[in-house]
Amino acid sequence: MRRGWWQEMRGQTRRSLLALAAALATLLVPGAMQPTSGARAQGSAIACPAPAAASPASSAAATPAPLDVAFPTSGGDLTVFAAASLTDAFGKMKGDLEAAHQGLTITYNFAGSQALVTQLAEGARADVFASANTSQMNAAMENGSITGEPRPFVHNLLVIVTPADNPAGIATPADLAKEGLRLVLAQPEVPVGKYSREAICTMGHDAATFGNDFVSRVAANIVSEEEDVRDVLTKVQLGEADAGIVYVSDASIAGDQVARIAIPDNLNVIATYPIAAVAGGNEALADAFIAYVLSPDGQKTLEEFGFAPIS
Repeated sequence: MRRGWWQEMRGQTRRSLLALAAALATLLVPGAMQPTSGARAQGSAIACPAPAAASPASSAAATPAPLDVAFPTSGGDLTVFAAASLTDAFGKMKGDLEAAHQGLTITYNFAGSQALVTQLAEGARADVFASANTSQMNAAMENGSITGEPRPFVHNLLVIVTPADNPAGIATPADLAKEGLRLVLAQPEVPVGKYSREAICTMGHDAATFGNDFVSRVAANIVSEEEDVRDVLTKVQLGEADAGIVYVSDASIAGDQVARIAIPDNLNVIATYPIAAVAGGNEALADAFIAYVLSPDGQKTLEEFGFAPIS
């Protein structure tokens, strides 16, 4: 299943503009290097905290109590800001909900959670915010964008993806440190980028398996840092990278366009997604949408698209 045409056109436009800017820089500055799309610098550093006593899996949130809130019979216009990884699952929900509730129109804004928080802080109107991690939800709460208590609604895991023919011959996570490998991650403040670096650091703490300099060797292989998980996936699909780290849900959407290398459970990170109503939005519509996402039907849809139900 593909992204909607708007998200696809947005990504193509962004890559075209970046390529044009890079070409101009090359013409104006002798010897200038042409950056890759979304890249800040080749060979970005990865800062790892001291090993935690608990497993990354211990960060999973408790199951929230179900909600029983119906959509208003009059319908209405609902605007949802949601993490890019939710594009396809939430798109399916839109079709189901609009078919079931006459007069209901759902409009989505999909992007990296950090970008959505910035938009909300700058006054963008929305009714619901669904983030890919608690850090960005906390940031939205701190800037006054959120009303009520955020509720965890789904989990996700990480997976390494390569082009379908796996030209670099990656077989295990240890191969991310291969010299000359072209690795693409999301930017550090993007939830999947943060989770990816946490997993790499966890691997690095196991020096017996991965070597003492594993993290620095992986960091040296980073050729691009993207704005959201779908941009990481796209670069891998196009063969512009040998490997990337994305969510399992995004890899499942890509189908046979990518190959997958599993990250063992003891090295993986459980991503917990929270959802909340946005201050100043339509509270009745927001509560009804959140209730649906947490309902058996909503959870089933999320599971169909590769997510792990909150229960």
